[in-house]
Amino acid sequence: MSRILVFLACTLFPGVLHAEIPLFKTHQDYVDFVDSKVMSRDFIPLIKQLGGDDEYTDAQLRSTNAQLLNVMPFDFTGTELIKNVRLSASFTQEMRVFWNAKSSYVYFYSLLHHREEGVVVLKFNLNTNSDKIFEKF
Repeated sequence: MSRILVFLACTLFPGVLHAEIPLFKTHQDYVDFVDSKVMSRDFIPLIKQLGGDDEYTDAQLRSTNAQLLNVMPFDFTGTELIKNVRLSASFTQEMRVFWNAKSSYVYFYSLLHHREEGVVVLKFNLNTNSDKIFEKF
């Protein structure tokens, strides 16, 4: 029975098993990318590079980008890692905060897998409500 289910999954959803996994060569490359994109509010490349490229249509990306720019109308000037939890030898959760002179704050969550060939972002979330991010820990 399980072989039939695997066969059906491969037949009906062939892209799922062969999807490109976004990979950063180093953790610092990941940090630099996220910091630059969030601080400049360049959300479409952020979403695409962190795995949303095949999950959203261009129209959905533009709509999401407009909503994010509306909620965060000014570029950010500071950033800091405020929480890092090691889940195992190769998996971590991170919470980053971004702020600006207008007293705007946004919080970024990520679940990361540190592999030999680099860092994979398995999950991410961006929110102006810190409680929504702290709940993930």
